[in-house]
Amino acid sequence: MIHALPGMGADHRMYPAPWQCLPNFIAHDWVRHSVEKTLANVARQMAETYNIRDGDILVGSSLGGMVACEITKIREISELYLIGSATHKEEVIRLLANLHPLGRIAPIEWIRFSAGEIPFELAQMFAEVDPSFIRAMCAAIFEWDGVSTSQTKIFRIHGKHDLVIPAPEKVDLLLDGGHLLSMSHAPQCIDFIKANSKGSITQSEVKL
Repeated sequence: MIHALPGMGADHRMYPAPWQCLPNFIAHDWVRHSVEKTLANVARQMAETYNIRDGDILVGSSLGGMVACEITKIREISELYLIGSATHKEEVIRLLANLHPLGRIAPIEWIRFSAGEIPFELAQMFAEVDPSFIRAMCAAIFEWDGVSTSQTKIFRIHGKHDLVIPAPEKVDLLLDGGHLLSMSHAPQCIDFIKANSKGSITQSEVKL
């Protein structure tokens, strides 16, 4: 299975068509927030709720990529594709690091900053976000110890103009886009996954 995790304040709609053309692909919503205060807590809840198993492939955008990194610590994930995401907290823009305590007060403003380029018709996705989840995750990101050494093969897809998580020095696919590549550059992301996956994905199985 290919499990896709959304960004902060987003849901499965962060992976619109043609993502569903990938075989065994499923985009998830965040689990309902209760007491989870760390990325590790959320990772375990997501893995259990959505039956993420050893050998699965993960795709994670922004916060979803960071949570996916945590899932690799509790599941034997074969491949992880980070889209506009980070492998440690220091990669998140310093401005947000300085502002993140405000997330406890005004999380919607944080979302508007991080997703400023989102098409108008998808704005409702961010309007439906659970404020308590955003508050908890704004704090959790800056307490995160980052990805650990594992057997998971990590691929990084990033936008040249990402204002939230600037492009790292080493990136596998650098696109002419911003922070929301899974929506703005879906075909390019999918082509990259098809070309690099060692799993069950083949060129003949996917038609964009």
